[in-house]
Amino acid sequence: MKDRLKYLDPYYYIDTLLLRLFGKPKSLDTKIMYWIFYLVYSLILAFIIFKLLGLILGTSLPLATVVSGSMEPSFYRGDIMVISSAKNLKSEIITIDENISTKNLSEFAKMEYKLNSYGNNEVKTIEINNQIIEIKDAIEKNNSVVVYKSNLTGRDIIHRVVLIINANDGKYVLTKGDNGETNYIIDQDCAISGNYIVNGCLNVYPINVENLMGKKILRIPYIGYLKLFLFRG
Repeated sequence: MKDRLKYLDPYYYIDTLLLRLFGKPKSLDTKIMYWIFYLVYSLILAFIIFKLLGLILGTSLPLATVVSGSMEPSFYRGDIMVISSAKNLKSEIITIDENISTKNLSEFAKMEYKLNSYGNNEVKTIEINNQIIEIKDAIEKNNSVVVYKSNLTGRDIIHRVVLIINANDGKYVLTKGDNGETNYIIDQDCAISGNYIVNGCLNVYPINVENLMGKKILRIPYIGYLKLFLFRG
C-alpha cells in the first residue's frame, strides 16, 4: 500500500526523471540542475492547479490575496480568499425602472452620512425608490463579498455587496469596504468635477454582476503575506 501511495506524490515523477538524467545530486552542478528543474516543475504544477481550481469553482480567479486594510476587521492583509462564481449573491435587492449602467450613483440614489468614530462622514443609508437600506446591515447580515476589477485603478477589489439593483438594463451591485477608517463611502459613489474624480471612489457606475470576477467562499488567514512581501512590500 505504501509503495502505491508514492504515485500520488506529484514530485515522485520529477525525482524519477532527475535520477535517470543526472543520477544522485552529489556534485554542486548536479544539485543546481535539480533545483532548476524543481523550480520550473513547481511553477508549472502551481499553474495547472490554479487553472483546475478555476474550472471547478467557475471563475478565472479562484484565489485572491487581500492587499489592503479596507475590509478590516473582517479580513486582513495577507489573507487568501477562495473565490467561486458570483452566483446566488446575498444582499438586499431593490428594483428600479430605469437604465443605470452609465449613471452616477447620485443620479438615482440618495445617501445619508454620519460622522463615525474615525472622524469620517461615513455613509449610513442609501435610498432608492423610497426604499432605505442601512449600510451596517450588510456586515451584520454577512452579505456576500465579491471581487471586481476597478475601472479607475485597474486593480482587483475585494469588497462587500451592500445592495443588489435590478434595473431595466441588467442586474448591478453596489459595494463597500468594511473599514470605516479607510472606506467610508460606497465604492461607486463617485463625485465628478469636469473630467476629474474628486473623492475616494473606486469604480465609476454600478457594477454589472456579469462583470464580477467571483465571490468569496472561504478565507485562509495570512498565508498570502509572502506574496505581499515579494511583490508589494
